[in-house]
Amino acid sequence: MFEKSQVGPSAALTPIQPSRVLLVLDGSDQDETGIQTAATLRERFNVETLLLDAREAHRVGEDGLQHDPAILDDLTTPVVNRVSGSRPIERADGDAYEAILIALATHAVDLLVVPCPFGRDFEKVGTGSAGTVIDVLLSRCPCPMLVVRRSDQPLGACTHLVSVVVGAECDVENKAAAWAFGLSDESATVTLNLVVEKEQYENIRSIVEALSPDAKLDSASFAEAMTKTHQTLHGTMAKTASELGKTYHLRPQAGEVAPPNPLQNRDKMLVVLPLEVDDRYGQGFVQDRIRRSPHPVLVVPSHVPE
Repeated sequence: MFEKSQVGPSAALTPIQPSRVLLVLDGSDQDETGIQTAATLRERFNVETLLLDAREAHRVGEDGLQHDPAILDDLTTPVVNRVSGSRPIERADGDAYEAILIALATHAVDLLVVPCPFGRDFEKVGTGSAGTVIDVLLSRCPCPMLVVRRSDQPLGACTHLVSVVVGAECDVENKAAAWAFGLSDESATVTLNLVVEKEQYENIRSIVEALSPDAKLDSASFAEAMTKTHQTLHGTMAKTASELGKTYHLRPQAGEVAPPNPLQNRDKMLVVLPLEVDDRYGQGFVQDRIRRSPHPVLVVPSHVPE
């Protein structure tokens, strides 16, 4: 569908790697996945990890009753003992998402690691919801956000296969690709997955056929057109992979078969999603991909509105 000769010369990306991370804990099963992820980031990039117990002011304990977090087990001390270079920070008052956003505004970090769904075990919720905390962070988080999900998918097990998943043109695609290469293993496979959603395709086909009744737009033509609009990104990622000794593939795909994989699939990968914060389609696309993903998902946002 795409010939490299059409790309022209492309400059390689400079991979982006984190140096200071905020790890959010919520008392769910996802905490263990987040802790393992923080340990991997420390081992690979020597990051400093700030620990935030962001549980709500009152939460339901194992006995079914509401408890103040002050009388619950401390979540951060065991992590300090397991992850070198980590330290707890104080939780601000307010809802969980408010405490997280205040922590991000107070402490300079370049990556947020947050469990999803927040405050609920993934195995119980599954694809039912990404949760209110994630919804708010998608609109207001000022830095890349690594969403951790299923217990068998810690970051260290997933960076051999990294998929940059794009549903439409986005100003932050190159930055997302730079993060993808920065987090990927030394001999990883990095893919650019251009997703053709059925609803998006049907809407554009209707417009094309209304403007020109004789014109026909099939899904293959749509995928080819979408590929051509991403020539520069494709060429840049191919060049970067070549210089770093990694494998790279371009994959235009229908939405129903594009990453993330179904929940029953036990393959491991890191999904990277660029996000224009003020783009409603982009917001919905990213939220849906997080909701259906068993894998860790790195969301790389553009500007965050005031």
